[in-house]
Amino acid sequence: MRLILYIFLLFLLAFYNTILGELMSIAGISIDLAGLMVALVALYRGEATAIWFAIGAAIVTATSRLDLMPYEMATLIGMSIVINLICNRMNFYSQASRMIMLIIFLLVHNIVITAAISTDAIFFALFRFILPGIFYSIIFGWLYFVVHDGLFGFQRAGSVS
Repeated sequence: MRLILYIFLLFLLAFYNTILGELMSIAGISIDLAGLMVALVALYRGEATAIWFAIGAAIVTATSRLDLMPYEMATLIGMSIVINLICNRMNFYSQASRMIMLIIFLLVHNIVITAAISTDAIFFALFRFILPGIFYSIIFGWLYFVVHDGLFGFQRAGSVS
């Protein structure tokens, strides 16, 4: 059953990369959905699951630019292992600590990919694309945390009335 969920997430990532990515971008700033999905899997699942999902997400994400596949693969796998180990060893289970880990994951992923593409204007790209893209991605990550942790949901909304 869980395998079907991860395959569905990879299909969703491929659909986002091919069709929805351009539609959901605002002034050239887009969601880092691959980094967001891999970070969330690394935060909530085991190390082996995080590694295999990171491999699948790197393959799906880098199919449009094959020269970036080693960087995608190394960054997503490496950061998923680091995030998983830190969260499990240090018991980071609060929403604030997971948000910080998510921000660090997205920042490292975007900086490595931007540096692999071009190192000439990395500081311009940092303030123009990377930081706003991380903020845009964090909004969706925060919504996932709120729904997953039960701070908002159908049962919670029904109990208010």
